[in-house]
Amino acid sequence: MVGVSMRGWILTLALVAGSAPAAAQGIKLPVAAGFWTNDTEKCGTVHHGYVFDGKRWGALYYYGPNGSMGPAAELEPITQTRVVAGGFTQMQFGGFDGAGYFRIKPLGPGRALYRVGAPFRDEIQESDETLIRCDFKTLSPKMQAAIRRLAPALAASPATRP
Repeated sequence: MVGVSMRGWILTLALVAGSAPAAAQGIKLPVAAGFWTNDTEKCGTVHHGYVFDGKRWGALYYYGPNGSMGPAAELEPITQTRVVAGGFTQMQFGGFDGAGYFRIKPLGPGRALYRVGAPFRDEIQESDETLIRCDFKTLSPKMQAAIRRLAPALAASPATRP
């Protein structure tokens, strides 16, 4: 199922991640650290996306009418990663794997496919999002402020600069 709302992703992440142990000392994913959003968005006006800061993955967003409230972040420490079928890397949160999963696959420089598998009745429903990486300096001042506050390593990281 393609096109699940950001709220659905966030709820799924919260349910699967639970309470995680202390952050890992650096996790390798096949994508660069930074702010990632749907490829249908423009970096200068986006108000929701995902953050990978080298240790954590999750949603960072403004909510409400036209993204007028927030910001909020639901970032979880990645405790393990492993390569799985189809060229994806699966992220594990909280030291355990459940029935659901979070996977990412590079599609080229600054592009990735993000796949979430969520249990539903007797099956796993998969949702895919094509993501683009936004350089920190191309984000709106409002989103830059959210990153400085909630994922400060990205504001200072060379990986986030053009």
